[in-house]
Formats: sequence, structure tokens, C-alpha cells
Amino acid sequence: MVSDIYCQQSKTLESLIMTQLKYNPFQPNNITHPGMFTGRYDELVAIEKCLFQTKNGNPQHFLVQGERGIDKSSLFYYVELIARSKITSLHNIEFNFLTVSSDLGNCENQLDIVRKIGRGLREAVSKNNKIKEKAKIAWNWLANWEVLGVKYNKDNTEFDLEETIEDFVTNLVSLIDSTQEELDGVLFLLDEADHPTSEAGLGNYIKLVTERLSRKGCSKIVFGLAGLPTLLPCLRDSHESSPRLFQTMLLEPLSFEEQKKVVNIGIEEANKKNEIKTTISSSAIDFLASLSEGYPHFVQQFSYCAFEHDTDNDIDVEDVGEGAFKKGGALSQLGDKFFYDMYHARISSEDYRRVLDSMAEYGTDWITRKTIIGESGVKDFTVTNALGALKNKQIIIQDDTRRGYYRLPTASFATWINAIREARAKSDIDAIESSPFD
Repeated sequence: MVSDIYCQQSKTLESLIMTQLKYNPFQPNNITHPGMFTGRYDELVAIEKCLFQTKNGNPQHFLVQGERGIDKSSLFYYVELIARSKITSLHNIEFNFLTVSSDLGNCENQLDIVRKIGRGLREAVSKNNKIKEKAKIAWNWLANWEVLGVKYNKDNTEFDLEETIEDFVTNLVSLIDSTQEELDGVLFLLDEADHPTSEAGLGNYIKLVTERLSRKGCSKIVFGLAGLPTLLPCLRDSHESSPRLFQTMLLEPLSFEEQKKVVNIGIEEANKKNEIKTTISSSAIDFLASLSEGYPHFVQQFSYCAFEHDTDNDIDVEDVGEGAFKKGGALSQLGDKFFYDMYHARISSEDYRRVLDSMAEYGTDWITRKTIIGESGVKDFTVTNALGALKNKQIIIQDDTRRGYYRLPTASFATWINAIREARAKSDIDAIESSPFD
């Protein structure tokens, strides 16, 4: 009898668990896959033109800037697939580039940059047996490479940059010359290019490499850089003329319709894999787009959490709100990844956060101290203290040309703050009165 009851309970529990397991198509912790990649038409057209020019012997380098969460890495992954003809280009042109994708996020000095780019090239060539066979000289050099001829010592980062670049360029030219029939060229995609400081000399390095390639008559190498809006000034500090090498692009937030398209694509993908179909109300989609304010990473995170919170396979506004605002929900996840330090760790006063809340209403537009006092409900002297402290902690920016004007550093920070407020207003959760981290 007891055994029968236990078996029945086990089956009931198993059935409950199975009904709750469903494929969630949204991927806030990964690069957006091509099937869900939306928008960026103008940028893709511009980059395809750069590839086409390079394919025909007129290298055009490009640089993409944008805030965190704007999907720079996903764009570069999409470009990589186009350059290798893994997906169809917008112009239906077949490209065949050797692509070298490197993340410079851990590069602290010029030697780190040289090592990362060289290792990326070695890895790209090693995956292509046909290229390895054709470019034997270049491959033998890469296979035996030790920081491009310089033995690496963590305690000694000094090396002969001129000799290193000359060695790199010589073998790169050899690679191109021996694979003309197989390749359109080599595409270097350098993500997180804003991380190395100007002292690391990324701009100077690329400037010297491209000049030497040109002198040797090699015109099939193209560099693509991606980073935060601080990238261009950093390159200029490294070498004042290095920004002239690039066609620059600034990624803007997706449109409202583009965000809704991302959500619908995700639901369609889920319904292809799950036995039970999921529906989503138009008001829930609008709410997701409103919370995300055009940031692709935000769309993925809010959608993922709404999908996870849903229990009746019909995502509504309540699912979106509770998925966003509950403990460990979307707002908590975004805060941990992007803004926790700015909004919580470096601020102990709730009044200071109210100052940030009032500033977030204006995005990255300048706002006066007087307006903040009037709209935040915080006392005059407290606002003065808050603005001074927030500025010193580099959480807000002061206009050096006008007295008493301030703004938030990024639109994504403002978006996150506004999302907290909107989710709080639309959610039916009664117990929460402050941030998801309190």
C-alpha cells in the first residue's frame, strides 16, 4: 500500500517536472545566433562593401562602436559567417575570407595584443588543411611561433616591435600570395578592442602593420574592430592618425518593431521544438520591447525570464513583469552583468538612487540640478551632496561647459533604471518596494 502511494506520488512528480520542461529559445548569455539576428541592415551593407573592396584589392577597414548590450559581438559573428559564405550576403556575393576572430578583453599591453592576433591567425590556418598545404612557409612559421619570434616572459614585456611587425607582415604576405586561388583575403575581427589602454598601442600597431602591407603590395587584408564608444579616442591617443584607417559605425538601439520581431522569432523557434505550443499576447510583446528600449541583450534577457516564468503556455503582461522583477529575474540578471556596481555597490543611500531615477527619465540628455531637485523629491542639500558623490565615483557626468548640468554615462544604464520602475509599476508583486537586489 505504502509502495503504491509512493509510486503514484513519484509518477505525479515526474509528470509535473516533465510538463515544466520546455525549450527556451532566448539566449541572454550567448551571442545571438543568425536565425534570431535582427536589424543592423545599414551596418551590414557598409561592412559588405568593405569586404567587397578588399576582395578586389582595395582594403577598407571598419570599426563598430556601441554600448554594452547593443550586440556588437553578435554583429561580428554574423559578419564572420558572411565572410566565409556560411550565410548569404545581402548582395548575394560569395565571399571566401580566412577569418581571424580575437577578443582583446584580456590584453593589458602591446605584447598581449601581438600574441592574441598571432594566435588567432595560427588557429584559423590550422583548421583549414588546404590552406596549410598551400601556405607551407607561413604555416611553418605560425606552427613554431613564440610571440612572433620573441620568447614571452611575464616579467619582461619588452620586445622589438619593428622586427616583430616585419616578421608578421612578411609571413602574412606569403600566406596571401600562396593562397590567391583559394582565398579572397584575411579578415581580422578584433572584439573588445576598447579594453587595451592607449599605452598598449593598438592603433599604433594596426597603423604600422597596414603601412607595411601596403608597401609590400599586399591588398587583401582587412581589419574590423568593435568596442565601447571609448574605442576611437583610445586609438587616437595611441596614434593620432590611426582612426583614419577605419570606416566608423555607431550601433544604435533596435527599433520597436525590430524588438518585437526578435520576440516573435523566438516564440516560433520554441514552437518548432516543444510539443506544447506557446502563445504570447501583443501587450506582452509591447511590454518586452518597452522594457528593453532597443538593447538586443535586454530583449533576450527579459524574453528569457518571461518565457521561464510562464506556466500556462500563454505569456501575458504579468509573466513579463514578474519574470523581470522577481528575485533572480531579468532585472537582477542585467544588474549583475552590467550595472550592480554603479547602482548598488558604490551607493549606500536610497536618496542617491532616487537622484539617478530622476535622471534616467532623460536618458543621456543633460539635466539641471534644479530639475533633479524638483522631480526627485529629494531635499536640496541632499541632491547637491548626491551629485558631488556620484560624479566623483564616475557614475554620472558633469558638463564642463555649463554649471549645474549632469547626465548618466550611457543610455543602457538609463534603460535599466527605467525598466526597474516600469516593471514595478506593471507587476502585481506587492512585497517589493525597492530594487531586486535589496
